[in-house]
Amino acid sequence: MTISLIPRRPARGFTLAELMVAMAITVILLTLLVSVTAVALDGWRVSRNKVRASRQAKAALEQMSRDFEAMILRTGSNFEWLYTETDQDPPGPRDNESSNAARILMFSAATDRYEGDIEGQKDHGGDVTGINYKLLYKDPISNDDDGDFNVFVLYRKLVDPDETYEHLLEHDPVDPKDLDAKFARYEAELGDSTNYVCENIFELSVVFTIEYTELQNGRVITKIERVPIVSTGGDIAADTFSFTGNGIEVDGDENADFNRGRITAVDFSVTVLTDNGIATMRKAQFQGSDRDRFLAKNSYRYSKTVLLPQP
Repeated sequence: MTISLIPRRPARGFTLAELMVAMAITVILLTLLVSVTAVALDGWRVSRNKVRASRQAKAALEQMSRDFEAMILRTGSNFEWLYTETDQDPPGPRDNESSNAARILMFSAATDRYEGDIEGQKDHGGDVTGINYKLLYKDPISNDDDGDFNVFVLYRKLVDPDETYEHLLEHDPVDPKDLDAKFARYEAELGDSTNYVCENIFELSVVFTIEYTELQNGRVITKIERVPIVSTGGDIAADTFSFTGNGIEVDGDENADFNRGRITAVDFSVTVLTDNGIATMRKAQFQGSDRDRFLAKNSYRYSKTVLLPQP
């Protein structure tokens, strides 16, 4: 029988210093992982917001572009064919109303007249439709104006040719009504879900380009005038713009140099808020320039120029 006289070494664990080093390395790795994940999530969130905003802007700008490309203007009478104004009661929660909310009333040969059944059974032969664009602040699902899920929504009311002829086209050459008065009958149904275009449109601005001629030193000079319908545009902006058979009126002025000119183009600009921006605006109260910084971070701006058909 053999007996070993070599003493066994006791089991040796980690020292406190080794544990602290291991913990420090683990913390560093976790911090790096969290930082990378946070950056990735922020990038994904920004990309998602941009994609969603671009889709909303595309829906609004393309719809308005199609209507204006088929816009109907007729001269030789005092009937009103186009009316645009800055909304005097802008939509939005208290203290966070829309800065620029243009309202558009017009006539167009819209391609979706008669519910898109052109030359079908529903088509009665008319081609002039009345159209009303307006921003509202409401819940587009429940149609609630005072709900907790209200958003800025762009609505478009299209009046089919038969109703347009009966209620919107003028039949009294002596004392014609303006478009604002004639479209009032459709104001209550403007916010119906059937008239929904897109949501999160915080601002809608319109700029008209007018081409006109003047006689200077025996020569005919062609001039260009741009008229913005923008609440925040200062002195260069207008509150109302209309086209009648007798010419263009800006803020009711019938004697401007460009009164007998023609509208050659329209510029549309929309500001699209992110979903988080909408949620914040429902309850936030901004001070000073805080709102400008908030909008710069939580909104995207898009614009489009539409060349109008010329006679």
